[in-house]
Amino acid sequence: MAESAGQPANPERLSPEELTRLQPGLARLMPEIANRLWRAVYAARAGNWRLARWQLSEMRKLFLLCAITRPKYGDDIGEYLHEEVEPLLAAVAAEDLASFELRVGEAVDSANELHRRWEKGFIVWKLPDQAPPDLDLTPR
Repeated sequence: MAESAGQPANPERLSPEELTRLQPGLARLMPEIANRLWRAVYAARAGNWRLARWQLSEMRKLFLLCAITRPKYGDDIGEYLHEEVEPLLAAVAAEDLASFELRVGEAVDSANELHRRWEKGFIVWKLPDQAPPDLDLTPR
């Protein structure tokens, strides 16, 4: 296939460095993580523990992807998973809303502290005041 006006042809293979540049960074992944936490919180509040557990599990997978694509954050991500996400999962497994709410506050504070640590203190995440409007939170 010929090159289009000034556009290079698609390569047959990308180098490892080119593949690395294509990987999603934290600026793309963190909104997905925040969205999962938001949904987990409101699912738990509605008594939909299965949905809350699933959202947190998916959030954990996204964090693991962050650690792979941006290894300089790996230690902090590992610590966050251990110190914040595992207790959230435990509270959900116990269906303990009071403990879960406490852990959510701690997780949000810790995330914002990590933003400051990584010189992104201008990013201050907060839990939205309303449930996600596109999700039926009714326990099933």
